[in-house]
Amino acid sequence: MKNLRTSVAFSLLIALSVACSGKSDENHSQMNDSETHEIHEAKPDEKIAATTSTITFKEESTTRIFNAYLALKDALVQTDGEKVSVEAKKLETLLTEAKYNSIREDVQKIAESIDPKIQRESFISLSDQMITLAKNSELATGNLFLQHCPMANDNKGANWISLSEEIKNPYFGDKMMKCGSVTEKI
Repeated sequence: MKNLRTSVAFSLLIALSVACSGKSDENHSQMNDSETHEIHEAKPDEKIAATTSTITFKEESTTRIFNAYLALKDALVQTDGEKVSVEAKKLETLLTEAKYNSIREDVQKIAESIDPKIQRESFISLSDQMITLAKNSELATGNLFLQHCPMANDNKGANWISLSEEIKNPYFGDKMMKCGSVTEKI
């Protein structure tokens, strides 16, 4: 009986140390990347992973707009200019009301190009407008995370919205995937 308890306790200790060490390494590497802003190549699974959480707003049209924005953001994370353009065109079709004219202008600039550099320049303004829209809309389920990269926009910094606290930088994509931090939960 004593040997059985010792074996179980030892097994639990190993399982906990493995689980904790993996979590610690993940947090440590994210902290180092965001604090030192080192350039690193993303792992293949980082490039393809898309947003998996969901949100809903009180107004269904706002939910569709944000889902389209998040798909566009994910395409920028992957540095896929053609996909970004396609996602921007999808978002543009949802911006039919006059109150979205300014947002539509940024989306059109993104849709007209397949150059990620040009797309990212317009994404700065688009994200700022989407942050305002998120804060002025009633979120029914889920959470949005306002994230900031201090090195984007020629070191002036830039923001974006994500469904996850995990940093996947749309301004640098695979060059600096984890550069940034969560600044607010919406």
